[in-house]
Amino acid sequence: MRKSTILIMFVLMAAMKAIAQNPVVQTWYTSDPAPMVFGDRIYMYTGHDEDNADFFWMNEWRIYSSSDMVNWTDHGSPLNLESFSWADDRAWAAQTIERNGKFYWYICAHSKISGGMAIGVAVADSPTGPFRDAIGKPLYEDGKWDHIDPTVFIDDDDQAWLFWGNPVVYYAKLNPDMISFASEVKTVKQTIEGFGSPDMKERKKDVKYKDCYTEGPWIMKAPKPAKGYYLLYAAGGVPEHIAYSSAPSPEGPWTYRGEIMPLEDTKSFTNHCGVADFKGHSYFFYHTGKLPGGGGFGRSAAIEEFKYNADGSFPVIHHTDAGVAPIGTLNPYKRTEAETMAWSSGLKSEQNDETGVYISDINNGDYIKVREADFGNMSPKKFTASVASALLGGSIEVRVDSLGGKVIASLKVSRTGGWEKWQTVTVPVTETITGCHDIYFVFKGMKGGKLFTFDWWRFDMLDAPFIQTRIVEDGGTGPYKAIITETEGLGEHTLIFPQDLSAFGADRQLPVLVWGNGACNNSPFEHIKFLSEIASYGYLVVATGYIPMTDEWYRGPMSKSAQQIESIDWVYAQNADPKSPFYQKIDVKNLCVAGMSCGGLQTLFNCEDPRISTLMICNSGLFNQQNAGSAVPNMPMPPKDKLSEIHTPIIYILGGKPDIAYENGMDDFRRITHVPAYAANLPVGHGGTYAQPHGGEFAVVARAWLDWQLKGDAKAAKMFEGKRPALAKRKGWTLEKH
Repeated sequence: MRKSTILIMFVLMAAMKAIAQNPVVQTWYTSDPAPMVFGDRIYMYTGHDEDNADFFWMNEWRIYSSSDMVNWTDHGSPLNLESFSWADDRAWAAQTIERNGKFYWYICAHSKISGGMAIGVAVADSPTGPFRDAIGKPLYEDGKWDHIDPTVFIDDDDQAWLFWGNPVVYYAKLNPDMISFASEVKTVKQTIEGFGSPDMKERKKDVKYKDCYTEGPWIMKAPKPAKGYYLLYAAGGVPEHIAYSSAPSPEGPWTYRGEIMPLEDTKSFTNHCGVADFKGHSYFFYHTGKLPGGGGFGRSAAIEEFKYNADGSFPVIHHTDAGVAPIGTLNPYKRTEAETMAWSSGLKSEQNDETGVYISDINNGDYIKVREADFGNMSPKKFTASVASALLGGSIEVRVDSLGGKVIASLKVSRTGGWEKWQTVTVPVTETITGCHDIYFVFKGMKGGKLFTFDWWRFDMLDAPFIQTRIVEDGGTGPYKAIITETEGLGEHTLIFPQDLSAFGADRQLPVLVWGNGACNNSPFEHIKFLSEIASYGYLVVATGYIPMTDEWYRGPMSKSAQQIESIDWVYAQNADPKSPFYQKIDVKNLCVAGMSCGGLQTLFNCEDPRISTLMICNSGLFNQQNAGSAVPNMPMPPKDKLSEIHTPIIYILGGKPDIAYENGMDDFRRITHVPAYAANLPVGHGGTYAQPHGGEFAVVARAWLDWQLKGDAKAAKMFEGKRPALAKRKGWTLEKH
């Protein structure tokens, strides 16, 4: 063969590997994938085939999740045979479902009670656990060996069903508690019409049947316009393909519909499927033996995207190495676990109670690939990683777009004294990078031995002391595009300010907005669009609580009123510190304290602070003695007398009569007669318009108030002053003042 031909083949193989997405996990063998969508993520619950197995040796179950279908986070193994006191072997196929905020993981395992396979159930308060045996005994067993592969489904009428079995199909209704049966356990009558062949005991050796049910059932509601139910299953005996049947009821009668994934060279003689719709896409989960060293006893989860036929039936789905395309991007400015990856080579994951999951078995030439990292229009300045090494260490080359792509950062890993003795290392990003890119972490070091372990990584747009950064809605509509970040030395606070601080100095300073959140939440996730919009017009916003790197609800402890005072103290200190990036760039004499709902109560609690220039109370007001009982527990509850301590102009921005805080806020407004007071109402309710693009109307009014009070903007003053204030002309708004 000519050298040119060899080179072309090498390039083609490298290109194919670069776009491969199947199998979706490369660190472990992951069999029998069962998807579950919850919130903004899709979770994949799998079995785990042990390395070098010569049978289905399986001791634990594992969890992976993704928000974009290509970058999967390894959540480790929160459930294993030891989780069930009655189980001693064969942690085979399983499925998880959510009901009423709890997560039920139906498993099968060998029972030391009956000596056969049994169905069990574990429960947790989170999709990733911790899980525990829900009943302390098998949910079902009778000493037989065919009680395997449970699949669970909740119908539109809230009735839950459990199916399982090989080669018999068992099923039963579940009670609302999901851990007991509401009916007797029945079996599905298999017929030629229903499954392509009769029950196994009725099959004739000399008859060639169209198909036959084998194992691995997946029960689901048929998608519109189809009606009824689908039962998918591994079929045909060994080797297996995937087929399905339909029925008007989960109890049948069933009609054979044909093959979904035909028999192909997947390197595995078994198959096991699951189906999920996620963010407007339909996905088919299955397994192959195509991971290096894999096979029939070393199987790995794979995924294909598909579209239902016009009548709601399944198309034929072929297995591929390319897998699925991304449906989202990854934020490289958020701390990302090293075990989040689209592809890897040569690595394993481990876990412990303190660290959680991390990446191990790193050798020279191994790598991790993450896809669609969106750097935005501002290049990062530094790269940080948490690493550990008991030996000589090594280095991480951070490359873009390919294994041989441009190196944008290089991080040296030194000996730390242990494989789990973590050290955080930060290095500069040496090349400009913007937009979306695939990132490769290529590991280098001495050949032949384990180099180091890897826990997490993060890029940062700003120089120290800023950590974790985010941009929403392109930074706002103002002339100074805003960035969201947190800083060392100011825990439990989020900063939002213009990305380019060089535009500010002694002649143009940043007025300050100190913000408290609704529900006393210790993260401004609900108000981030609103606050970013304000910052983009040249403000420094210091919001109570941890930086919201996603828009998901923060579920930690409540915030405290003192955090607003901490914000003010920090602002003054930064403006006076020559080492601070804010040195002499903050207009400390023009400072507004504001908040929504509980944050408004926190603001009124702090109203007497002499450093405050103005107050902004949003969807809030002090409680009367008569209605104080309706307050959320642990909210600050100043008496109405507190209003006399206000020494600055104040505005109440309320959601009109539909706002649960309307009466409290308007009562406050009417009582305040010793300082200028305003009450602006838009009848949108307690939630305001914070979540609307750029904060909606509330952001318009809040910015006008700040521009008037903190910048002396005469045009902004017309929004509230004069015989016909501009605010009263805006659709839906009413304004009162005295």
